[in-house]
Amino acid sequence: MTDAISATAIQWVLRQRDGDMQATDWTAFTEWLEADPKHLTAYDRVLEADDDLATVGQKLTPASDGNRDPDESVAANDNGGGLLSRWPAFGALAAVLLAFVVFWPASPSPQFATLQTEVGEIREVAINSSISMVVNGNSKLTLDKESATVRMQHGEATYRVNSPEPGALRVEIDSLVLVDYGTVFNVIRDDDNLRVAVIEGAVMIDPQGSEILVTAGEQIKMQLKDKTLMRSDVELDAVLAWQGRQLLFEDRPVAEVIDDIERNFGTRISVSDNVSDQNVSGVISLENGEATVITDVAAILGSTAQKTEAGWIIGN
Repeated sequence: MTDAISATAIQWVLRQRDGDMQATDWTAFTEWLEADPKHLTAYDRVLEADDDLATVGQKLTPASDGNRDPDESVAANDNGGGLLSRWPAFGALAAVLLAFVVFWPASPSPQFATLQTEVGEIREVAINSSISMVVNGNSKLTLDKESATVRMQHGEATYRVNSPEPGALRVEIDSLVLVDYGTVFNVIRDDDNLRVAVIEGAVMIDPQGSEILVTAGEQIKMQLKDKTLMRSDVELDAVLAWQGRQLLFEDRPVAEVIDDIERNFGTRISVSDNVSDQNVSGVISLENGEATVITDVAAILGSTAQKTEAGWIIGN
């Protein structure tokens, strides 16, 4: 079953949960169900959950934006209301490959242990039997294994969750919280920005507000101060390339390329205005070392790199 089918099933339940489905919407929903047996299977997976899962789903998932069209065909049945009687398990929205991004205050815990990696180090950590993470070098986070909660201070990590329980993993970045459900996603956190790239499943950002669904192959880049964000497609191989000590770029803005190099080498790079608006494509081997990598990137930009006390300067 594809991520697209699962994501569409999720969107249908969100719209039904909102309670404003019109007769034409119910008709379109019926047509979507009948178009492919996989559609009904995906929809049933969203609805089939026990009372505990429904309770968690109701806490984590709010009403959705009724103006959004899921997958170009949209919803069925002349009965536009009566959701609870017709779809009794709709509260268990989390029963699909999902990760929810929610805003709530971080709860203190006395059991957090600090995990910090050195530049060039890659560390794999088993949080429990169903959750693991791979942490990139030059990263710092704290972990409470008992509650499966990670607080990222800076750096990069890939999270893998294989659990039937929604909210099995909680990742906190300041007041921003990612609550996962059975998916694989990569998180990069620096001083000003957050990047979340989905490898498997889907991510719902701000389910209590804008309800932005991000599916596999997509990335969200968010400004941490004002929570503004940009959506883009992303190559899945490129997302995880760092685990093989490589960086893969395909038509990427210079700023993102520099951010990745700075994070992996723990250095600072300034780029002159005359090259800062370019895009970059290529493969970088981090094994070549800081000086070689930065010099090669400068050459790609038609420029030169100079080492200073503060770091590096790329420019003409």
